[in-house]
Amino acid sequence: MAHLPERPKEYVCDNCNNIVAGVVNGEPPDHTYEPPTDCRACGNSDFVELDRYPSMPKQ
Repeated sequence: MAHLPERPKEYVCDNCNNIVAGVVNGEPPDHTYEPPTDCRACGNSDFVELDRYPSMPKQ
């Protein structure tokens, strides 16, 4: 059986709409994905999970 790579959780910057892969915390199989601390494109620190975007209104 071939190995199927895991797709990381993706996040959208709430400021510039840049899409980024989540940062991995822990080791498989008990790892999680978290948003980065800041957006490398604009420096913003607010992110929304891609599957919840654009349904989340800006606060």
